[in-house]
Amino acid sequence: MVKVKDVIDAGDTGLIRGLSLQIIAVMNMLVPNALVNFDDLNVDITGNQINPYLQPAAKESLRIAIKERGRTLFVNSAYRTVAQQFLIRQQFERGLFGITAAALPGSSNHEGGLALDVEDPDGWQPFFERHNWIRLGRDFDFPHFDYRFLAATRQDLGRIGIRAFQRLWNQYNPGDRIAEDGSFGPQTAARLANSPANGFGVVFNRALRLQTPPLQGDDVTRLQQALINAKITKIEISVTGIFDATTDKAVKQFQDATKRLSVDGIVGPATLTALGL
Repeated sequence: MVKVKDVIDAGDTGLIRGLSLQIIAVMNMLVPNALVNFDDLNVDITGNQINPYLQPAAKESLRIAIKERGRTLFVNSAYRTVAQQFLIRQQFERGLFGITAAALPGSSNHEGGLALDVEDPDGWQPFFERHNWIRLGRDFDFPHFDYRFLAATRQDLGRIGIRAFQRLWNQYNPGDRIAEDGSFGPQTAARLANSPANGFGVVFNRALRLQTPPLQGDDVTRLQQALINAKITKIEISVTGIFDATTDKAVKQFQDATKRLSVDGIVGPATLTALGL
C-alpha cells in the first residue's frame, strides 16, 4: 500500500487524490456545504492535483465573472487539502522542486476554499476584481486570486480540514485515536504521513447513480450491502450488483435520514463516507 510519505519525492499532489476526496467529504459532513464543486461552470480543469471546490459564495461570484468575460477559465490550482499541503510543505523543507515558500498545513490560502490560480491572470483581473476577487500580487504569486467577502464566507476551513482528516483517521484506526481538535501537531503529521495515498477503506473510482443502462459491478454490490447494514432505510434491497430503481430510492432515503447530505441519489465521496465505505 502506497502511503502519503512514499510520494513526497514524486512532486505530484494528485497522487493522493483518493485521500483528498475523502477529506473533502468529511469536511462537508462536519459543515454542510462548506465546499461546493465548481466544475459545472465554464472552466477547464486538468489533472488529479486540482480539486474543483470553493466556498459557495466564492463559486457564485466566480460564475458571474466567467459569464461576464464569456470565455473558458483555465484553472491551475483551487482547493488544496491538508494532505496536499503537507506534501508541499515537506517538499519545501527538503529543498525539492524549487519551492521557495510553503505554508504550514492548515494555514495556506488554498485550504480556505477561497483561492484560485488561473491562466491569463491579467486578462481575468478586471472581471475578478468587480466581484471581490483580489489578486495576491504580480511579483509574489503571479496567477493567484483570493475571494474577499468576509460576510459571506468562513475563515476556519483550514482547521476544519485538519479536523476532517483527524476524524477520518480515527474512523479507520480506532486503536490509535488522535485528538480531533483541528490543530496540526506532530501526532497528526505522523498519522497523515502514514495514511494511504488512495484513501482509507474501499476506494470507489466512480460516482454511482441511477442511469440507463444501469451501472453494474462490485462497487454497486458493496454499496447495496452497506445500505442494508446501515439499517436506516425501510426499503428492501437485494444485493444484485445492479444499481436499479430500488437502490436509487434506498440511497435517497439514506441521504435524507442523515440530515447532512444532499438528497440527490448520487453516491459520491460524502455519501460513501457516511456509509463507512
